[in-house]
Amino acid sequence: MVCSTAVSGVQAALVEVLPVSYVFDKGTDTGTYNYADWGGVQLTDGFYGVADWSVDLGNGPAYEWVGWVNDSPVNIDFDFGSPVQINQVNVGTTQDNLTDVVLPSVNLYSSNDGSSWSAFSSLVVPESTLNDNQHFVYQFDGFSVNNRYLRVSLVHSTDGPWTFTDEIDFYRDTMPAPEPSAMLLFGAGLSGMALSGFRKREEA
Repeated sequence: MVCSTAVSGVQAALVEVLPVSYVFDKGTDTGTYNYADWGGVQLTDGFYGVADWSVDLGNGPAYEWVGWVNDSPVNIDFDFGSPVQINQVNVGTTQDNLTDVVLPSVNLYSSNDGSSWSAFSSLVVPESTLNDNQHFVYQFDGFSVNNRYLRVSLVHSTDGPWTFTDEIDFYRDTMPAPEPSAMLLFGAGLSGMALSGFRKREEA
């Protein structure tokens, strides 16, 4: 089951933007399985996991998941090579129960130099058993950033020691902004309608 949690519901025509690379500030961990980032592209390869997270989807049990235990926050810094427009970020995650793998809260930051960061979106996820055995995709939208680096910061719960993510995707809006001349005409049309109504009331 894939659940989409939208931080904002803005509709847009989107195209995916792939980072050149990304790094973690904390190493991935090993539990029942190894939750490493195989090949260094697992978070942007388009392959999502499922609930139950340990299922074998063809590459081995829990292969899709990258995980950390008792590390909070985990910062994942994405480098796009040059400034890019980003209007939506999707973060895949999962929970099995409150004593094991638990949904993280998420903070998003952007930077032009990779050292000075500015927060631009966040999601606080209350701990709940209602999230057990589910796969979630957090959808952050309704913003526009234009920077070289984006940071996705995963904040662990206070109970479950593990946090997993399977995919983090970035999108830009391809819909052009309204032309100033078009907006001027639209405004003139509204003014004309108002003036017409005023004249009719005078004649009456």
